[in-house]
Amino acid sequence: MAAAVLDEWAVPELCESCGQLHGGGCRNPVTEPPPGLVGDDGELTPLGAVVEAAANCLCVGHSYLDPDAGEWPNWVLAQLVVLWQEGPCDECPVWGPHALADHFMGRKRREYERALPAWTCDCGAVFKLLAWGGRREFYRLGDDGMLGDEAGGIHLDSKGRIKHSDSCPGCGRAFAETVSRQTKKAMKLADAPVGTSPEPQQTLF
Repeated sequence: MAAAVLDEWAVPELCESCGQLHGGGCRNPVTEPPPGLVGDDGELTPLGAVVEAAANCLCVGHSYLDPDAGEWPNWVLAQLVVLWQEGPCDECPVWGPHALADHFMGRKRREYERALPAWTCDCGAVFKLLAWGGRREFYRLGDDGMLGDEAGGIHLDSKGRIKHSDSCPGCGRAFAETVSRQTKKAMKLADAPVGTSPEPQQTLF
């Protein structure tokens, strides 16, 4: 199996212009901070003070923002304002900057996990895929598109070749074996002459 196929399963990167997960250029950059953070006197409003404190929590408590950036990204400020206006959840004992930062991180985690690609084994089991370093992790499909329990993975060596593969808990076949078979079948279908009607394929995603 070509390692390049596994690399195609990586989640899109976080756009620094809008804060969304997508590929290519940004069509909706957030170019200005949200209104209401600074008063006519140039001082922070109560809303601005909460958002500023929450951004500091994202920097210090969560290591999400760069402390040396000089200013916070406009899209971060805009999303913090939206979350503050939505109000606390049932699990928030105190609604303030720290809870706001936690809500922000929770939303970004959900967005990331839902954006991870899914893969279907020949046995019908569906997994979410997470790529990091020389490992490709398979997770059971959780509620609302989130990551479920870890089901195994594929280890790659320094040259991107398969070093070890766990087995699908549904059918017992090695993940790498099934992915390789699906990949070869997809490549044959892609090379088929135009106008032919090959048998239906098992998709990779």
